[in-house]
Amino acid sequence: MAFKNSLEQYIKKNLKNRVFIVSSNREPYSHTHTANGIKIIEAVGGVHNLLNLIAQVSNGIYVAHGSGDADKEVVDKYNRIKLTTDGKSYTLKRIFLSKKEIDKYYYGFANQTLWPLCHAVFVKPIFDQSWWEMYKIVNRKFTDAILEEIGEKKAFVWLNDYHLALVPQMLRASGKDIKIGTFWHIPWPTYEIFRVNPWGKELLMGLLGNNFLSFHRGYHVQNFLQCVQRELEAKVNFEPSKVTFHDFITKIDSLPAGIDYEEILQIKEKPLTTSKSFLEKEYDIEIPYIAIGVERLDYTKGLIERLKMIDKFLEKYPQFIEKFAYLGVVAPSRQHIPAYRQYSKEFIDLVEKINWKYSTTKWHPIYLINQELQRKKILSFFKDANCGLVTSLDDGMNLVAKEYVLSCQAEKGILVLSKFTGAARDLRYSIHINPYNIDEGAEAIYKAITMPSSEKKSRNLKMREELKDRNIYKWAINFINRTLYD
Repeated sequence: MAFKNSLEQYIKKNLKNRVFIVSSNREPYSHTHTANGIKIIEAVGGVHNLLNLIAQVSNGIYVAHGSGDADKEVVDKYNRIKLTTDGKSYTLKRIFLSKKEIDKYYYGFANQTLWPLCHAVFVKPIFDQSWWEMYKIVNRKFTDAILEEIGEKKAFVWLNDYHLALVPQMLRASGKDIKIGTFWHIPWPTYEIFRVNPWGKELLMGLLGNNFLSFHRGYHVQNFLQCVQRELEAKVNFEPSKVTFHDFITKIDSLPAGIDYEEILQIKEKPLTTSKSFLEKEYDIEIPYIAIGVERLDYTKGLIERLKMIDKFLEKYPQFIEKFAYLGVVAPSRQHIPAYRQYSKEFIDLVEKINWKYSTTKWHPIYLINQELQRKKILSFFKDANCGLVTSLDDGMNLVAKEYVLSCQAEKGILVLSKFTGAARDLRYSIHINPYNIDEGAEAIYKAITMPSSEKKSRNLKMREELKDRNIYKWAINFINRTLYD
């Protein structure tokens, strides 16, 4: 509780005269109809967990898109609902969008233009004028909803991610006394990639409405500054990193996100079902060596490359047939988008091919859970896994990697981690790989499951010390401080 209390005290002292608002596209909780009435569903994912915790501690207002089919039925006339978790309350203000707005703003511009543009995985972004126009309309809706909550008061607004790039400048144009910070959770591309975006200048100008703009990695900061330097008439300083545009200064820096160190330790003490017990119960098999991966079914996560690593590992080390299993928790994602449907098909086809190649009477190497699981269950799955696999082709941070290191048994598990994740910087003692190098990945799996217990423990304890030091609450304090003060 010490870390959480330090953030709470910081907010009380430094934001006592300002309304505290957090905003992201996805809401932390949704309401849905069930046979037993309306049920509240918690969003799954590292970023949403971070922002939910910050909203709790701040006792603030969370502005997000209301996506649950019962969301409208539980809000007041201002589209607000009070949420209480762990004894802390905050207000969730929902923005409701039409199917057309969701298709063009979210599935269109956000996830078929900006997402592939920002991730260097060789998926071509689509540029559609109607998507761009809708993106502007929805960003205005978010802006108006935030301004409605601010009224005539002073405010601190923490915006998140690529869905809301235009909101900072829209808020700035209101003339109100607002301190605005944006955390951009995904990579920022090089100028040579960014320049193909027909609306790149408008996006840059939108983000330069921030007092502070932050990324996970230093090279994302450098990429952003170079894009501004090449696209806008602005004064760009690389040391310290800041941009002066239309006489307004925006600070830019890297601030890698942390996790809730204390919360994970508490969850770890009360495991639900481990990966080992899950395989025993569901498939009636006992496996000495288990590898695990948890992510959305997304082409940036290197899932097909991971399957090829497992195939190559079993080819090179057949002594692990019937002694090794990979458990993949893979939540379906953005199935409205053709590139995701195609990727999903290729992934499942390859799973079936590899399982057919190696299967015996009771065993096959790859086991999948094709749904979102609650966070506590995911963390408990990490406990008995000998190897955590994070093979992203490009990633802003990847908080799952950090959660695995903290949740696994220190002397039993070790992380195999793509060097193209933001987490690679903090998790220096994991086994780093280039996810495009399939042979290297196969050898990393072998190294992970055969590494001496003493070495695993030594590596994990070193990484855990860094995770303890760079926790979510320290991250939040640093972000707020950089946004508030020059």
